[in-house]
Amino acid sequence: MSLFQTRKTFTSQYLKNLTLYVFVAIIGGVLTGQYAPELSIKLGVVSQYFFRVLEMLILPVIFMAITYGICHLSDIKNASRVVWQTVLYFLIISSVGIALGFIFGFAVQPGANTGIDITKLNTALPENFEIDDRSIGSVLYLNRHGIFLMLSIIIGVSMNRSTKREHFLKILDYALSAFYTIIKYVYIILPLIIFCNIAYGISIYGINTLLPLSKVVATVYLADIVFIFGVLGFVSYLFKFNLLKFLLNIKEEIIMVITTSSSKTAFPMIFEKMESEGYNRKILGFIIPLGYNFNLAGACIYLSVACCFLIQFYSISLSVNDYIWLFIIISITSKTASGVPGSGFLALIFTLNRFGKIPLTDIALLYSVDRFMNEARSVTNFIGIAVSGAIISKLNQNQIHSA
Repeated sequence: MSLFQTRKTFTSQYLKNLTLYVFVAIIGGVLTGQYAPELSIKLGVVSQYFFRVLEMLILPVIFMAITYGICHLSDIKNASRVVWQTVLYFLIISSVGIALGFIFGFAVQPGANTGIDITKLNTALPENFEIDDRSIGSVLYLNRHGIFLMLSIIIGVSMNRSTKREHFLKILDYALSAFYTIIKYVYIILPLIIFCNIAYGISIYGINTLLPLSKVVATVYLADIVFIFGVLGFVSYLFKFNLLKFLLNIKEEIIMVITTSSSKTAFPMIFEKMESEGYNRKILGFIIPLGYNFNLAGACIYLSVACCFLIQFYSISLSVNDYIWLFIIISITSKTASGVPGSGFLALIFTLNRFGKIPLTDIALLYSVDRFMNEARSVTNFIGIAVSGAIISKLNQNQIHSA
């Protein structure tokens, strides 16, 4: 049975109980991180390796899902219209996200008059963030999702034109079902991973780190809230789409994204949930996987706010052309922010290296509170992706061939 043909949803059967387990894991993680910090630091390795394994499983699923979606474009009337709608929507929403981050960055001024004493904060940057993005290996690593995307598009177009198209689709069905089954079993230990993740975050950072940089954290959260309920709310109103009802329908997936700090943890389940709500699976199979690479509004907001913070922190004077160039760079580097927790921070380093006018001397300042901003970034990414699939599916609900 195909990933896109399941009737009883995994979310309805499993996540009802998983939500309770996750809640218990959060409470346990907070208590363990607070009262057993040495043990909690060691537990960080568990979640670190889990997300590496999960990425190894989900990347092929996204690869196959995009290929699957492109192959089924031929089953959609006016498929070119769906493609252009998707491209235009992603470009507009991403640009609005960057602009919104700049607006809140300028209005709130999170990096001005912070009174931060660098010597009193943990500014050590983990080795995995010390990447030279000018080397071929680092560039390939940072853009691995984009590379997978391009390969999937090329293979999907080739398969769609092949005389053995139906045979390839059957293979994809089996492969997707196999990977999806594996991921289901992996998710059984998800509460344990959340427990380790929360405990590690509390033990390493805690409230003492958050307070001096609370303004930049608050700016990111405020911008994300305005984006979700303001921007997406306005878009939903234009297309006669009930945003609040939709968010309530995917609340289990949202909880999972928040607690794992990764939008991809809910990727395998969002298809089932949205298909069970009546959205077209063939259009979703094209839109949602593509959104995980090109529709990362949360990352756009985070990168623009973080850049504003550093510009204000160092009192850097930039021209209008500089900000336009920074806008363009963020629109590109935000596409590398889809992955395991911490990928957004890597995208920030990538952005600053490309821009060249903002020093990375105290970049670890932002890393010390990145854990607190990661949840907002990830859930905004996820909601933006899911809403895009719902809206474009709704616009083209009568475009599927009857055959």
